[in-house]
Amino acid sequence: MKKREWNEDQLEQLLLQLPSVKDKQNKKDLYQSIYYRSQGRKKRRIWVAPTVATITVLFILVLISPFLFQGTINTSEEKAMDMESSSSSESRITENNPQPEAKMAESSIAEDKDENVELSREEIKQETFVTDSDDSAHILTVGLTDNNLQNIIPVSFKEEEGKEELEQIETFNPEKFAEKLGPLSIALENTDLEQEKNDEIIINYKADKGSITGSGSEIAYKESIIETFRWKGYKKANLYTNGEQGIEFSNYGQENQIEIKETRNKAYLVYQYDESKAKLLVPSPEPLPTVEEAIHIMREGIDNQQLKPSIQENIGEIQIKEDGEHLEINFMQNANVEDNEESIIMLESILLTAKDFGYESVQFYGTTDNEIGVMDVSKPVEVPFSPNPIDENE
Repeated sequence: MKKREWNEDQLEQLLLQLPSVKDKQNKKDLYQSIYYRSQGRKKRRIWVAPTVATITVLFILVLISPFLFQGTINTSEEKAMDMESSSSSESRITENNPQPEAKMAESSIAEDKDENVELSREEIKQETFVTDSDDSAHILTVGLTDNNLQNIIPVSFKEEEGKEELEQIETFNPEKFAEKLGPLSIALENTDLEQEKNDEIIINYKADKGSITGSGSEIAYKESIIETFRWKGYKKANLYTNGEQGIEFSNYGQENQIEIKETRNKAYLVYQYDESKAKLLVPSPEPLPTVEEAIHIMREGIDNQQLKPSIQENIGEIQIKEDGEHLEINFMQNANVEDNEESIIMLESILLTAKDFGYESVQFYGTTDNEIGVMDVSKPVEVPFSPNPIDENE
């Protein structure tokens, strides 16, 4: 069947034919009806939302109440533990932080301890191993020997005013310094000394036997004479035995004189009895032909003489330049020559070696610091007077 299509005019005619519908309510009744309905809907919405929320909260509380209960228990236990821990901590704090009087006592002890450590460090610290040339008029040097009579060890001390120099040498007691230097002895112990001329000394050996026996004793005796008196400008030692001319040496025969040379072309190395004793600068047993040879020996040391190297291991090439009475030492390859004991020993050993070869000053190049020990190495350094200063009043 064919669908009938309606146009607008036909639809309008159909609508006019429909029966009329009229609301019998007046305006007031209609308004109140609408108002009450709207209020009823609002009240229901307000009441339903809180109710649902309350039910939800109660449900959640039921679910989590065991955990809350457990948490309350744990919190109580933790509080108890915290109280116990706090009490224990206070006890420890009390122990670790005593009363002011105790603190003051402990502080005083700590300060005393620190001061003692500092004093010990100061005692150990040594800024020089030589005596200054300006003090030469007041310094005496004595050639001592080690236990094996292998090395002659010169030590220097300030002379006592009003007392004869030779008397002070005769009465010098090396045992007084054994704790600091180790066991040393003086070969001239049984010897009277007398000045004959300005540059000559009389050595009168006192002994029941007419001779000194043993190669070690003979060498030590003669070397001690030279190493004691060359620093004061003596040129000759005249030898006597019990007032009679000459001293009999079992391996050398009788000798009447010993020539004393101020310069002996020797290298200076390090002697140390043990780690608890002081380090001493000691001349090599034999003279050397050149400063280069001396520097080589100072690098190597002499094991059979128990002499250690005086030049540090980290020192590479050293350039040496001689200019009359002046010597130049150039440390190459970042030698790191700085203000410490090793560098002080090295530089002062070189100065003593330079003096033994007749030089009067040394210019050092390639040092890290300009001041090392008591030396200003930024300019030429005058050679010292003598090695190993010690204090007789210690």
